[in-house]
Amino acid sequence: MIEIFGDTNCVWCERAKKLCEDNQLTYTYKGIQEPGVLTQLQEKLDHVRTVPQVFWNGRHIGGYQELATEIEDTRNFGQESI
Repeated sequence: MIEIFGDTNCVWCERAKKLCEDNQLTYTYKGIQEPGVLTQLQEKLDHVRTVPQVFWNGRHIGGYQELATEIEDTRNFGQESI
């Protein structure tokens, strides 16, 4: 399960969601402007400076670029689904 913490009007947050959708990956999106979500993110990470922040199966992987790399790395030579 992929968790994406993001903010409104964040291009990279939208791209992270689209990347998941394009690869048929299940994800949840949590907007940091929603009550309690920023606190939840800060409990997972000490210093949050940018969004999106992405977690895959509970493991923090980073932002959009790290998500893209993780998706590519989990493919079997690009021929198998994740």
